[in-house]
Amino acid sequence: MRSTESNWFIRLGCLSPIIGTIALFVLIRQDSILAAFLFFALFFGFAILFLYLSGRAEGKAKQKQQAHLETFQPAKPSYTESHAYVSYDLLSKIAIDEKHRKLYLWVPPLRDGKYVNKAYASMPYEIVEYGYKDLLAVEVFENGIRQERFKNPDERTDERLAALGQEWKEETKSKLPVAKKIIYRKVATLEMKLVLDDEEKPVRVIRFYSNLDKRLKKQSGQYMAIKKEMDHWTSLLAFIMDNGK
Repeated sequence: MRSTESNWFIRLGCLSPIIGTIALFVLIRQDSILAAFLFFALFFGFAILFLYLSGRAEGKAKQKQQAHLETFQPAKPSYTESHAYVSYDLLSKIAIDEKHRKLYLWVPPLRDGKYVNKAYASMPYEIVEYGYKDLLAVEVFENGIRQERFKNPDERTDERLAALGQEWKEETKSKLPVAKKIIYRKVATLEMKLVLDDEEKPVRVIRFYSNLDKRLKKQSGQYMAIKKEMDHWTSLLAFIMDNGK
């Protein structure tokens, strides 16, 4: 999550190599070869330092916002949190209350009449409550490509999905072009789409990972850990739909 501090570090990190390159050419034209490369190395080092500090500032901002999110709790005193997950982008949190068969979502309220698509410092949250039966479908995406999908087995599900503009269609898997297969060897996004029986906003997205600048290798420990967490939630929500009556 970007903060004012991290944005300044990024700007300085991008500016440093530019200054270093300019100094390199100016000093070379003045036959100061050693000084030219020393200045270039110095400003290149500044770039690395500023980008490192930017990453630390983003991490601190994210931790602070997550702690802020946890201050919001359902008004019901009987609420018992059995399972919970805060999305990678801090735009949502999902929680299950198994005791009372409820599903809760923490989402940002509208801002100037529009849905918020990027978390910001001290962003407020509102909590939306659903019964198990309100969960109609779950879809899992990797790099924007659907990997798995599950539908509530209740006989009214197809009718409700169609009414909400989320008609369930059987899909035929097509082969990816070779170029895309090469690109998708690394993962930029891992997302879960929930379709709920909610006239106002039937689709909610939980992002388990979303970073175009830092793609994950599928053999990496970080990817494996995220995928394991995602599979846990996929199994949990599929179980809820199968037993949600």
